[in-house]
Amino acid sequence: MGRQSSGPRKVASTLIALVAGLGLVGQALADPPKPAKKDDRLAIQPKNAVLTTAVDPGKARPGETVTFKVTAKLDPGSHIYKYSRESGPGPVSTSFDFFDPGGLKIEGDWTASKEPEREKDANFADLDFVEYYENEVTWSVKLKIPEGTPPGKVVLRCQARYMVCTAHNCSLPGRWTLPAAELTIVEGKAAPPPSAAAAPAAPRNAPPTPEPAAAAIKPAPPASSPATTVIQSEIAKKAEQGLLPFLIASALGGLFALVMPCVWPMVPVTVNFFVKQGHGEHGRRRSIGLAIVYSLAIVGIFTAVGVLFSFFFSASALQKIANNPWLNFAVAGLFLAFGLSLLGLFEIGLPSFLLNASARGEGRGGLVGVFFMALTLTITSFTCTFPVVGGLLVMAAGGNFLYPILGLATFATVLALPFFLLALSPGLISTLPKSGDWMNAVKVVGGLVEIGAALKFINTAELAYVTPENTWFDAQVVLTCWVALSAVSGLYLLGIFRTSHDYEEVQGGAGRMIFGTMFLALALYLAPALFGNPPRSLVWDRLVAGILPPDAAELSSGPRLAAAAAGEPGPAPVKAVSNDPAQAEREEKTVHGVLWGMSYDQALERAKAEQKPILIDFTGVNCSNCRLMEGRVFPLPEVVGLLKKFVTVQLYTDFVPINSISADQREELASRNQEILLKLAQEATNPFYVVLSPQGEVLERIGGYNEPPVFLEFLTRSLTRATGAVAVAASGSGR
Repeated sequence: MGRQSSGPRKVASTLIALVAGLGLVGQALADPPKPAKKDDRLAIQPKNAVLTTAVDPGKARPGETVTFKVTAKLDPGSHIYKYSRESGPGPVSTSFDFFDPGGLKIEGDWTASKEPEREKDANFADLDFVEYYENEVTWSVKLKIPEGTPPGKVVLRCQARYMVCTAHNCSLPGRWTLPAAELTIVEGKAAPPPSAAAAPAAPRNAPPTPEPAAAAIKPAPPASSPATTVIQSEIAKKAEQGLLPFLIASALGGLFALVMPCVWPMVPVTVNFFVKQGHGEHGRRRSIGLAIVYSLAIVGIFTAVGVLFSFFFSASALQKIANNPWLNFAVAGLFLAFGLSLLGLFEIGLPSFLLNASARGEGRGGLVGVFFMALTLTITSFTCTFPVVGGLLVMAAGGNFLYPILGLATFATVLALPFFLLALSPGLISTLPKSGDWMNAVKVVGGLVEIGAALKFINTAELAYVTPENTWFDAQVVLTCWVALSAVSGLYLLGIFRTSHDYEEVQGGAGRMIFGTMFLALALYLAPALFGNPPRSLVWDRLVAGILPPDAAELSSGPRLAAAAAGEPGPAPVKAVSNDPAQAEREEKTVHGVLWGMSYDQALERAKAEQKPILIDFTGVNCSNCRLMEGRVFPLPEVVGLLKKFVTVQLYTDFVPINSISADQREELASRNQEILLKLAQEATNPFYVVLSPQGEVLERIGGYNEPPVFLEFLTRSLTRATGAVAVAASGSGR
């Protein structure tokens, strides 16, 4: 029996091995070749050099030899270093990883179109000379098409490692895959080489035979081509004007940030923390010292975290960290703990070694709490990056440290000043008569406020896993809790009820009456939004709507009814039917009659077909300023009329809100959109608006929240420039 069964077992095992082998072969054939080492971040890729590829001739037969070329075009004053397989001391040499030759056989090594310059380089003072190229250089390598290669198109791909320097600084060296080149293989055999006897003699003094047109170096693009445009952020341009204009711009950026809702949740948290620190015999003196440390910590942490994270990771790394779900859950948990502690549910006690390290046990919190508060403010502010900060982070990611450090420090100093004053206010309050009852009231109300702030962080964490319309702690839930907490705070301050820690007789002074009335008024002000009728005022548009979760637009039924009456669809969520990210991102949505796509590639295709400019809205699910633009500016009829003249596309840089794909896929698409933002604008700012011509040339850019007149002027100016770009492109194609 054993012998009879061994035969079938061998046959079965052989078949299984054969199927497994075929599967591995199929997988190998399905997966395209990849370079030996991964590409570096696009954020550090030199912008003063453009590398392109070509194959000469573009059509060839089996047995023939073609030339693969890599051409580097450099901005004036920039240079790239010679080709070498190994880099010694000094600059990184240019080298190539031809990881996908398309089945062709590489013959020989790379050669350059000209001899390199041998000069002293100030960037490498220890070397007597370096060898580099300026303006333009082409490296080439020969490829043999094997006999028997079937006809068709062959894609050739190569990765380049290089660095680019000017007389004053150098880019970081890196590896980037170059644009693919295409070769068409036609039927037939290679023509035999002509013999020396049959070759006609060239007449004397005859000019040299010119290279075929296909072999010529790719001509420089016209002046309107994006390849010749040096993209810089606005703050980088200020840095070129001098130190004083740069510092003034950084300080103005800090003032601008203070009126945006991104940092406002930290206001009650700061007051509550220092209320507790100001309690006691030496409370005022300790509060002043901690307020100074708090302000310095904001400046130091904001600057150090911004520069270091941008350099070691990317310019958008801090936005990713600020949107990390676990970090937001942790912050929400701490805010809940602080709030319940202020309500008197329990006391938060730090371990003795932390207390000894921070103010030698002078009080709970101390220096450890101060640094935590400063770090929380830094994280909170990076959920919605500002125009100045976004440009500085990109500069730091490229290895430029001096100006980013000075700029971030100036920005953070302006940002920290109001928080310094807020930190002093509890110490001043504690000197008022009968401060015990007042201090207890502030703690109770502060605890309720911190519980309300924690709900926002829970929503931010939840958005890492689901789209805004599928969250549990959505705008309706969060707003309901805020209305209830405001009402409870108002009733408590007016003495309607007491806590177990209150005095036997409530001290109902003018302060309690004023603030109690304000909290009740806030509850009444917010309540109509729960029934589809939010207040129509600047307080709602500029403050509340920006702090609420991103689905806050669904609270308003007015715009939807008005749009329906006008025959135009109102805001509609993206409902993709494909689980393939490449297809899902091509879904579109109509908002106030404007068609918004979510795919950069699709926008380019539409723009070329319709000869219309592209408006890219770089936005984010957790971006407060983006909600302000979408709620206050985009619905205006005059803005809608101009937006319809563009191919409009929204590129989310934190999480792409598409239901049909996974959370990891949404984050992956967002990372790709971040790279597009860095490439087109040299910014890491949300919101940011970029206008491209149908050919992909950057025409106009503007970042941050903009009032309607400013944004209208931006759209009008962009359309004017786009009309000129289309005319230039049409005349060029006519020639």
